[in-house]
Amino acid sequence: MADLTHLFKVGQKVRYCNSDTGKWHKGKIKEICPDHVIVDIPDISDHCWFEEDFNLEYLYPEYNFDV
Repeated sequence: MADLTHLFKVGQKVRYCNSDTGKWHKGKIKEICPDHVIVDIPDISDHCWFEEDFNLEYLYPEYNFDV
């Protein structure tokens, strides 16, 4: 299991891809724990939970995108 405190930073801009709709949503890392991150995604919720082997594969750093 990855230690997510080394992969993300509080305030980091990210994008989430909704696997059901294929729609992309912008958000910001709000909290980081070793096994999960909490993301504020204004389109969805200010408390979205992401963890490895559950839904972390749908969360991408903003710097991976051109725009």
